[in-house]
Amino acid sequence: MDDQREPLLGNGHANGHSSRDSLVKQSSKTWVERFRRRMTASVNTDWADLILIMCFFVSGLIDSGAYNAYSCFTSMQTGNTVFAALGVSDLPVSQPRLSWTKSLCSILSFLLGSAAFSTFHRLMGGRKRWVLMLSFTIQTAFIALSALLVQHGKSSDSPAKTPPSLDPSFVNVLEDPGFPWSDLVPIGLLSCQAAGKVVASRVLEFNALPTVVLTTLFNDLMSDPYLLTAGIFSNVQRNRRVGGLAFYFGGAVLGGVMAKSSLGLAGALWIAVALKGAIILVWLVWKEDTSDDTDG
Repeated sequence: MDDQREPLLGNGHANGHSSRDSLVKQSSKTWVERFRRRMTASVNTDWADLILIMCFFVSGLIDSGAYNAYSCFTSMQTGNTVFAALGVSDLPVSQPRLSWTKSLCSILSFLLGSAAFSTFHRLMGGRKRWVLMLSFTIQTAFIALSALLVQHGKSSDSPAKTPPSLDPSFVNVLEDPGFPWSDLVPIGLLSCQAAGKVVASRVLEFNALPTVVLTTLFNDLMSDPYLLTAGIFSNVQRNRRVGGLAFYFGGAVLGGVMAKSSLGLAGALWIAVALKGAIILVWLVWKEDTSDDTDG
């Protein structure tokens, strides 16, 4: 009897260990599959306009600080196009002779960013969670690198300029500093990441919220026949436009406040890094699109 029991007991223990190992492996595989499924699923676009409105705030924050530091924009390329065109005639006279190169650098970097981010989304899968998270991670990294360059004195900062009547040394601001090599790197990085926000607005199908352009928003807002007659919550498009304009203005105000403070442009950029980092985390927990046409 003993000879018969030992093999039976031995087999029983072996089967027990095998079953537990199998369950652990199955559980691990199930968790990995759930995580993979979640990251490759497309996000739901409901309420995603709120994220784009926050991007308006980031654009205003960075642009106001960048203009104080570099006399060019990193998001609004219409102004940069005018500045670059004036540079052909060495205008405006109040700016250093080669300052137009900053605007040109911003335009070219924005074009490059638009091509790169749009191609990335198109090839990897538009609204997939990991694609959006990686896109905003790259944008955040570009802002952080720019902040480090400014913070460590490798690029111009944004101190508020005092009027000539109050500061006899103001004329030094107008001296030609030569070719602005040190400023072109952060300008290029900030302009490239700005394109990523615009691409995101297209991917999420909120073309009315381009996150960097205000002129069309002003026009579309004032062209709305129900601008003043619709209820507070019954005109979604109007509310989105008002939100984008208000947040861009608020961000620009904060950028000006930072420019006058001891934190300068670097402080404004670190705030932008924190906000973009928060958006990355929001995408991680954002609701999945369960419709039939969702990307797998």
